[in-house]
Amino acid sequence: MPELAPGASRSTLVLCLAAVWVLWGSVYLAIRLVVNEVDPFQAMAQRFVLAGLILMAIVVCRRGWSGLRVTRSQFLALVMTGVLLLGFGNGFQALAQVKGLPSGVAALVIAVVPAWAVLIRWLTGDRPHRLTVTGVVIGFTGLVVLVALGQDVGAQMPLIGVALCLGSSIAWTIGSFLQGILAVPRDVFVIATYQQFVAAICSFLLAITTRETFSIDYTPKAWFGLGYLVVAVSVVAFLAFAWLLTNVPLSLTATHAYVNPIVAVFLGWLVLGEPIGLPVLVGGGIVVASVVLIVSAERRPVDRTEGAGEAVPPA
Repeated sequence: MPELAPGASRSTLVLCLAAVWVLWGSVYLAIRLVVNEVDPFQAMAQRFVLAGLILMAIVVCRRGWSGLRVTRSQFLALVMTGVLLLGFGNGFQALAQVKGLPSGVAALVIAVVPAWAVLIRWLTGDRPHRLTVTGVVIGFTGLVVLVALGQDVGAQMPLIGVALCLGSSIAWTIGSFLQGILAVPRDVFVIATYQQFVAAICSFLLAITTRETFSIDYTPKAWFGLGYLVVAVSVVAFLAFAWLLTNVPLSLTATHAYVNPIVAVFLGWLVLGEPIGLPVLVGGGIVVASVVLIVSAERRPVDRTEGAGEAVPPA
């Protein structure tokens, strides 16, 4: 069993880990339920506004209205990261599914985020471990196999959807990198609150630019998907992730990177009837294996940090 912070219970560990694994793995299914019926950017704008209000209420209850105060440099950092992580990161992912990309495949394409992160580190002068580099090469190979096999066997693998998901993963990676080097508040809930509202404005502008039709005429299924994204994904899973960051080694928390796509593929098959064919089994398996390799290679330097809570997660 992993080493826990003083006062942390193992039952809470199991619940929080399960929440991050399952809830964040199900985000692709929930997005698909919503965008099947309404335009993607305006739906994401509604999601971010509602989640932002809930997170803001949490901050105010904990610290009062003064807890929302940020400096000018912090505000600018939160605008940049909010646009990249959520506005573009989640927005492009939703649009990719509108273009016909299955939710499970979208999750596998997004799963290469750790590989993009290693490339950014390399470009900024950091030299990752040889095992990490191997994982990156395997990850991008798996992505090529996933798309190429999909085209060969006639699977539902629209290239525009794959391109949008790649754009989403790159935006998420750059946003995560910037959040680690820019001046941001130390309270993760303050970060999340601002980023949600920034993403709502970004999504609203994207919806206007693409001439989407604004609507709240959801079916019960779509309302469930929207509510799930707001409460389960943006609030409950985030709270669980924040607890894990402060109470267990970061390497254990990072396991969600390769569990989430497996959960997404399974739920896509179970609920939406998305096929798990040769492209997903082979290409997706290679991608997940590469993420396992990258996370494993990064464990030693991560576990030496004394305060896992120092790392601020994307919202």
